[in-house]
Amino acid sequence: MRAAPLALAALLHATLAAAQEAPRGAQEGLRSSALDLETRGFNLSGALQFGVAPVNLSYGAYPDNAGLALFRYAVHADMDLIGQRLTVPLDVTLFTDGTASGLSTLSPTEFDVVTGLRSTWVVGPGLLELGTHFEHDRPVGVSGFTQTYVDVRARYLYSLGTTFPGLSRALRDGDISGWVALGWFAWNPTYAARPDNAGIALFRYVAHAELSLWHDHISFGLEGTMFSDRHADNPVVPSELDLTVEVIGRLQPFELHLAVERDAPVGRSGPDQIYAYGLAVWAFDLVRRQPRPLETRGELRSP
Repeated sequence: MRAAPLALAALLHATLAAAQEAPRGAQEGLRSSALDLETRGFNLSGALQFGVAPVNLSYGAYPDNAGLALFRYAVHADMDLIGQRLTVPLDVTLFTDGTASGLSTLSPTEFDVVTGLRSTWVVGPGLLELGTHFEHDRPVGVSGFTQTYVDVRARYLYSLGTTFPGLSRALRDGDISGWVALGWFAWNPTYAARPDNAGIALFRYVAHAELSLWHDHISFGLEGTMFSDRHADNPVVPSELDLTVEVIGRLQPFELHLAVERDAPVGRSGPDQIYAYGLAVWAFDLVRRQPRPLETRGELRSP
């Protein structure tokens, strides 16, 4: 009769020990990236995503802004060839049109693909990513306006919880983290500089901040993305500002994002895009027991 309590106690002890050894916290994304730089091994990680925009005043379901986006089906993959010294990212995204009738609201209306090369290095207290990306957005089943570009990007990721462990403890194994990024559209025949598809984008400026609490189970994020217009009198000054506020719930390997975004022109009148969306995520990683958060992987495509 004593065997069952002893076995239960042994199981409980093993479970607690494993929980203490398991990586936790928002800063785990930064730590695991640094580990990849040391191991330089092969890995395949990513996420499957399903999104819905129940409130959408103007975000289009096609590259020419026709329709109203309702559902989003997406897959993201990072193939590390030499750890994160050399990574091949891939994003495939499909949108559907909420103005369609019946089951047609489930059928894809836009197909976007992004791929490229990226290299990540430890610089100071954070990580520096350098890369180039190719993107092509096109309508599905009909001819029409497409968007294509090749860009060069630099992104610096920071984690105050990693730099200041006392902050992480105060936030119950949380963090204040994020990144800043600069992108140059090296080749861009069609990717727009404003929400109404006017102009041609030249530069992209991004700042992202995230407050995470309670072992990274709850996070609050704020992101601003700006584009500049190649044909403007001053091609460096922003022509569009995209502002996103979101709440994120994480229970690895699952995430739930609830966000509101507004994309607006800067310096002139014109239509903007306002919508609220939810995004459900299942992350996978062949090497790590705990996949990195989706947002540390790169630009999140909404809705």
